[in-house]
Amino acid sequence: MTRKPFVYLWAVLLAVGLGAVLVADHHEDAADHAGSYDIRATAIEACSCPLFCSCYYNPTPTGGHHCEFNLAYKFEEGSHYGDTDLSDAKVWLSGDLGGHFGGGKTKWAVVTFDNATTEAQRAAIGKWIFRVFDVEWAEEPVMRTDDITWNDGEEVAHAKMASGMAEVELRKVLDKDGNQAKVSNTGYWFSDSNEGFLLAHSTHHFNGEKYQYEYDNHNGFMITSHVSGEVAPEPQGEQGTAE
Repeated sequence: MTRKPFVYLWAVLLAVGLGAVLVADHHEDAADHAGSYDIRATAIEACSCPLFCSCYYNPTPTGGHHCEFNLAYKFEEGSHYGDTDLSDAKVWLSGDLGGHFGGGKTKWAVVTFDNATTEAQRAAIGKWIFRVFDVEWAEEPVMRTDDITWNDGEEVAHAKMASGMAEVELRKVLDKDGNQAKVSNTGYWFSDSNEGFLLAHSTHHFNGEKYQYEYDNHNGFMITSHVSGEVAPEPQGEQGTAE
């Protein structure tokens, strides 16, 4: 009984000390991250081409008139843009690249942020999108929010918007040992690197914002891509101060 006050005091001092260390580490990490970004994102991806998508090797899609797509992303643990943590955040891109995108000109896109994301995360994700998809859209991309579910199973991957506007199911192409077919050494948009295209047959649709399409047994894959770099300074006003 006589030792308890000492034990309690030691525990309090230890907790305070650890708390101070953790706070210091947090501030140091935030300072380290403030001027840089490092992002890994995994996509559940589907489009209107047959398996495998020719768009990664040619400036025109199969059929030569459109490339309609659904791309559901989840950001991997530790991903950040500046001091904004993106771990487990989700975003969905739907749209049409058009019939010829060799010059970086595309048709339209709808960007759907998961309702769980914060304003800071949405701003950071928007910068990531234009870093990875450095193209010119004929129509200004539409921005909206929804509840997004994202699941990667052993044989099937699935993503869906709660509103029903879009959904993707990927049936993975597996060998006799359960290993998924993979395409390596192929670039993914303007990302710095990727871990390979894990192939699947897709069923997906989009219905909203004046556009509608639906495909069964078409191209699909999962891919984890990576970008990193320095955060560009925010634009300054004429007097050198932010407006």
